[in-house]
Amino acid sequence: MMLRPLLLVVVATLPAWAQDGFQFSSPDNLVRIGLRPSIEALFWKGDDPAQGLIDIPDASFLAPRLSLALDAAIGEHLFFHANGRWDRGFDVGNEPDGEVRLDEIFLRVRAFDDERLNFQAGKFPTFFGAWVSQHDFYDDPFLLAPLPYGQNIGVQSRVPGAVAPAPIAARVKGTAPPISQLSKQNWASMLWGPVYAWGASVSGSMGKFDYAVEVKDSGLSTHADQWFDDAADFSAPTFTGRLGYRPDAAWAVGISASHGSYLAQEADDLLLSGTDRGDLSQNALGVDARWSHHDWILSGEIIASEFETLAAGDLRTLGWFLQARYKAAPGIWLSTRIGQSVANQTTAPDGKDVAWTPDIWRAELGAGWRINPHLLMKANYAYTHSDDASAGEHLFGLGVGLQW
Repeated sequence: MMLRPLLLVVVATLPAWAQDGFQFSSPDNLVRIGLRPSIEALFWKGDDPAQGLIDIPDASFLAPRLSLALDAAIGEHLFFHANGRWDRGFDVGNEPDGEVRLDEIFLRVRAFDDERLNFQAGKFPTFFGAWVSQHDFYDDPFLLAPLPYGQNIGVQSRVPGAVAPAPIAARVKGTAPPISQLSKQNWASMLWGPVYAWGASVSGSMGKFDYAVEVKDSGLSTHADQWFDDAADFSAPTFTGRLGYRPDAAWAVGISASHGSYLAQEADDLLLSGTDRGDLSQNALGVDARWSHHDWILSGEIIASEFETLAAGDLRTLGWFLQARYKAAPGIWLSTRIGQSVANQTTAPDGKDVAWTPDIWRAELGAGWRINPHLLMKANYAYTHSDDASAGEHLFGLGVGLQW
């Protein structure tokens, strides 16, 4: 907990004139170090229960965040990055009393003088999809993650028995609480945000192509607390890859794939003898595209995911989103996004087909105003409709961020 007061002191003492935080370098510029603090405050107001992965106890909630990013380099081939934060939970409201985390810490080695080949190890965002590359508050035109990256589905990552025909049928019939009324910490998302899990990667860029292959100790869909587990042992690793193509300045497309367990480590103790969490996999395939022209940026992704279970068969879901961003004036943008997730069915104990997770669709409006290079204000309204009648539908968010 000593990191918190240290972070506050560093932020408070930075000079207002710093354009990119604190920059230090050796006389010959061989060693370079940068410190970049930021402060964000988000206010959320909406229905109970809240949408997505937000877990707030009241209809309105203030979510402050203090961040301190460290970047260091030795020469042109060795780089280090770390990002520490204090907030009220990686997912808003998950830790209402506040917590200090080290979300990212990794070492990158560039093999050549260009970006053809890079090796990386530590805690870093996944390479799956395209949204993750702009998920930061200062890069994303919205405050919420897109639907496939930020919505609970009916896959239990901690208790495998909850994903069986009988409990699924009970939730559908209303004799058991629906997904929206259960703890968001226990239920998976198709992808859990940027997936800051421990791992290693090989990536690079050659001409019009980008590539990346990574191995991590946590699956794409597991809850964020798995990323910070000191007992990470890679006993059930997740393998992910992405190939991107940029034919010109306007277009960028990519394809991603992933294979690995969706279960948390503690689920091993609840599986039948002879079975471990590595035997129950999540297989995901995604396609992304981006097009920009003058003041417009259009982008979207389609992600298909399959979850293997012991009793309910293979549970499949398809999620997608499409968003548009328009530069209305210098420093001001307007944005809109729609998304949907649909799923197959499983067989209940009485032989009937039932939905293992509700179908969901979401429509969003967003706006942003970059007042100056350091100060940013954003607003986000989201309407989510689900087959789960008890789920919240309306959510409004307002955020302000100051970055040195």
